[in-house]
Amino acid sequence: MRLILWGGLLALSLVGCETTRHGRDRDRDYDYYGRPPPRPYYEPEREAPREGPRLSDMQQRALDNCIVLPTRQDRARCRATVMSTVR
Repeated sequence: MRLILWGGLLALSLVGCETTRHGRDRDRDYDYYGRPPPRPYYEPEREAPREGPRLSDMQQRALDNCIVLPTRQDRARCRATVMSTVR
């Protein structure tokens, strides 16, 4: 009984061995048809450097004045406020 059980397990484990045979068949196909052409290389498109938003004179002065605020949080809030007025 054990021999039959082991034989069944051996048969099930050999089912996955078809992949190695497939590799040899693929090589034979290449001999007949030739290798497929290499995949073309597409260089990713780089984004052009963006210009900053167009600010009016008053907006630019307000943005420049944000630098003199005492804390980093105040400067960030000032810049956000100025930029929120840009169209």
